[in-house]
Amino acid sequence: MKLHHFGINVRNMEKSKAFYQTHFGFEEKFAAVLGKEHILFLSRNEEWLELIFDPNTAHLHSHVHFAWEVEDLEGEIKRLSLQGLDAVEGPIHLDNGWKAVFFEGSDGEVIELISINKKNKEGWLFL
Repeated sequence: MKLHHFGINVRNMEKSKAFYQTHFGFEEKFAAVLGKEHILFLSRNEEWLELIFDPNTAHLHSHVHFAWEVEDLEGEIKRLSLQGLDAVEGPIHLDNGWKAVFFEGSDGEVIELISINKKNKEGWLFL
């Protein structure tokens, strides 16, 4: 496994995007809408940052999740299930070929495992 991206719930998408672009050199790569959540992926070199805006929770402080990229998502789901850890969401399939599944950690943190379509690993389809 390796770290794939980290996500931050934001109060204002445009302000947060500008902050990470201006201060840390991130570039906008693609956006998605999942239910009420508006998601924007930024990258810098091989690092990915996911900004998440949900109008229902925008007034709350940021919640962070992290993701590990895995080669065999279904195998990892099965392995974790055998250890008593079941997914709380997913697997979901994004339009750019990524597949993800989410677990709840011992303190309520969100742990994501993600599988990348190697033919479109960078996810540039959405710009």
